[in-house]
Amino acid sequence: MSQYRGKKRNEQSILEMVIVGIFKTIWFLVALPFKGLKLGGKRGLNLEEKKYIIIKRQEIESVLRSENSIELKHAVMEADKLVDYSLKNSSFRGETFADRLKSAKESMPYRVYDNIWKGHKVRNQIAHEQELKIQNSELREAANRLLNYLR
Repeated sequence: MSQYRGKKRNEQSILEMVIVGIFKTIWFLVALPFKGLKLGGKRGLNLEEKKYIIIKRQEIESVLRSENSIELKHAVMEADKLVDYSLKNSSFRGETFADRLKSAKESMPYRVYDNIWKGHKVRNQIAHEQELKIQNSELREAANRLLNYLR
């Protein structure tokens, strides 16, 4: 009698495993079309996003040839926005630029990460300090630190 119960339990556990396996397979097949969607996983930039980044980067680089500090400040702001665009569209999570950059930290060399932070700090100074005195060379450097991520 105890052999009969043991055999019945084995049959139940095998049946349970088969049923669970079938449901896992069905779930996998149902979820498959959604795997490429932006659900927090990292994905690369698509062709349109890459083209947009190249065009905007070239526009910013042309502005960096200026000697006008207002235009250079604007170039830093635009470079920062472009890096943020890239981070968002690469599915790095976060509410703010800083949050997204922190979540991207493991995906880039430390030097690149550090340069982006330095460029972003200059952007924050431009955005938040009224009487900011900053050299044109520092503005160019900040914009280039940001743009180097996009090359």
